Amino acid sequence: TLRKLFERLGATYVKLGQFVASSPTLFPAEYVLEFQKCLDSSPAVPFETIRRIIEADLGMPLERAYASFDERPLASASVAQVHAARLPSGEDVVVKVQKPGVRDVLKADLGFIAVATRLLQ
Repeated sequence: TLRKLFERLGATYVKLGQFVASSPTLFPAEYVLEFQKCLDSSPAVPFETIRRIIEADLGMPLERAYASFDERPLASASVAQVHAARLPSGEDVVVKVQKPGVRDVLKADLGFIAVATRLLQ
């Protein structure tokens, strides 16, 4: 299906699919229904990758920044995933982590879409 193609093409196209899913007045009902599956979830990034991203961003080990950190994500979307954690102060928080490589993919895809749009005009 077109949705599966969008998922294989990556985050930018999943975002476009999410736009279709949330715009029932602009697109045919069968597209809206199919692309609603893009709203549910995306595959999670392995925890060790998430750990490396967080530790690089914070400049310290995860165990120093958090009293506890749930390795299983609460949710995983096309661009980021979220994890439950507890700060050393005891406060419960949710940590949103951008998936690796997403920024570069979005930039490249949006650049291509902008060029393609100009050519089609």
